[in-house]
Amino acid sequence: MAECKTPNNPVSSTNPGKYILVVGNDATNLVYTSLLLQKLNYHVCSANTAEEAVEMANTILPALIITDLKLSGMNAARMIQVLRLKPRTASVPVVIKLEQLSRDIEQKCHEIGAVSCISKPVDPEELYRVVQAAIEPTPREHIRIQTRLSVVLNSVPLKLDAGECATMLSSRGMFIQTHKPFPRGTAFPIQVTVDKQPITAEAKVVYSYNAGEGPLGVAGMGLYFSKISQEDEARLQRYISEEVTRGIVPGGG
Repeated sequence: MAECKTPNNPVSSTNPGKYILVVGNDATNLVYTSLLLQKLNYHVCSANTAEEAVEMANTILPALIITDLKLSGMNAARMIQVLRLKPRTASVPVVIKLEQLSRDIEQKCHEIGAVSCISKPVDPEELYRVVQAAIEPTPREHIRIQTRLSVVLNSVPLKLDAGECATMLSSRGMFIQTHKPFPRGTAFPIQVTVDKQPITAEAKVVYSYNAGEGPLGVAGMGLYFSKISQEDEARLQRYISEEVTRGIVPGGG
């Protein structure tokens, strides 16, 4: 049975006209992957069989298809062949989910027309990187989440009650909403509190907006961490992964 859903917890900016088609006959795994993609702010449709997937792709073209290799009826290899026969669907990228990854298996998947493979159970960071690489014009490597975290800049706490805080976060940087953003290129120490524990880093301003500027019209600055310990980066990654998977029952793929 085919089904389409829109994002319910946006964490990154994506084209609302795009959708990802997820294919698989294991309901638990299908729902798990679909919900992860929604949390990553992608519009998602799902299909239980390759035949359904081909029909949906011919009706409304997906930006990407993520499929199990083994399916009821037509398998993924045959589905890719069918898609490539029609000009409309010939260029749709396909990612194959596999129980085990090896260089030989990945090579075989590329030979049948897949752009990439992903291992099961699906890891949010890996899924994000694969999807970004497949369909985004400027791929990101690290998940960004919407958040509201206390921040200390140059040993001075920002005023959280005045709306000054980290509003977007990745393991390599963040966007800080503040009334007094620093100029581009400014470097400074930063501390952000995650799960009641401080994380420290050296940060540098990548871009800076005054009120009324930028895509959101709010004053703030985008930072990347020029120096952060492996331990603190790992803590950020765990926090982000937990936020993305919060409320989702884990599945095998």
